Amino acid sequence: MGLLKEPFGVLIKDDNINKESLNREIGSAHKIITVGDTTTEKLVCLGYIPDISVVDGKEKRVKKPKIFEYPTDKVLHFENKPGELDEHVITKIMQLTQSNLESKIQFIIEGEEDLVALPFLMFSPDNWVICYGQPYDGLVLVRVNEDSRNRAKLIFNKVFNI
Repeated sequence: MGLLKEPFGVLIKDDNINKESLNREIGSAHKIITVGDTTTEKLVCLGYIPDISVVDGKEKRVKKPKIFEYPTDKVLHFENKPGELDEHVITKIMQLTQSNLESKIQFIIEGEEDLVALPFLMFSPDNWVICYGQPYDGLVLVRVNEDSRNRAKLIFNKVFNI
């Protein structure tokens, strides 16, 4: 799965994650999506409340004592096996990214959330920002545009042999 080892967007090294570095990349984003418990917690602690967060209660595959809580309007629960993308997750992502999305939503994934960034990249409108963790390295921020959508589709097709 080497296709997913390289950062997909701008990498902010762990030592450089602060409000200023995030603001440079997030700036005027229409919506912010976080994928991962640590990523979500870092952004919330720096004052960025994601429009959608995706968590699984784990950090580097190790179960955390509890899921980080922050103000959300709705919590959705899904099952998603490691290395897979459940069709219900993809369908909900498609619905949310094509709506006005006025509320703050948290996806709690039973299983693994790592690959959930791909459908968000594939279906989100321009100028949304997807944030995910790059283990042992830092935080990756991707501003969605036609190029990032096409790259996500290419990776999705290769990963799932479509």
